[in-house]
Parts: sequence; C-alpha cells; structure tokens
Amino acid sequence: MGMKAKAEMPPPIDTSVTDRTAEKEAALAREEERMRKAGSLGRNYSIMTSGKGVTEEATTGKTLLTTTGK
Repeated sequence: MGMKAKAEMPPPIDTSVTDRTAEKEAALAREEERMRKAGSLGRNYSIMTSGKGVTEEATTGKTLLTTTGK
C-alpha cells in the first residue's frame, strides 16, 4: 500500500553513432588536409618546370600573321 515502484535505470547510451561520426569527421579532415597540401604543392613546380622556373630560351618558329589570298 502506497509503495512506489523502484525507478528503472535508463538504457545505456549507444555511442556507436558518435564514434562513427567522429571517425568520418577525422577522415574528412585528413582528406581536406591532403587536398590542401596537394594544391599548394602544385604552385611550387610542375612536371615541365621546377620551382626555379624555366632557365632556357624558348624556341619558336616564324609565325605568319597574314593569310595568302588569290
């Protein structure tokens, strides 16, 4: 009579969702860092030139700016 039922403990919190979210965010941060480094690396040199630039004179042929008409 008049006795209260014992309070039940809430179910344990499922942390797998937060763990997966943290893993995905870390992977995204790594990918962004890799892309940023790759982008800045491209400013230093390319396949054709080094970071020092082109040191030799370019060879060009004679160019015709007019057309020959009959």
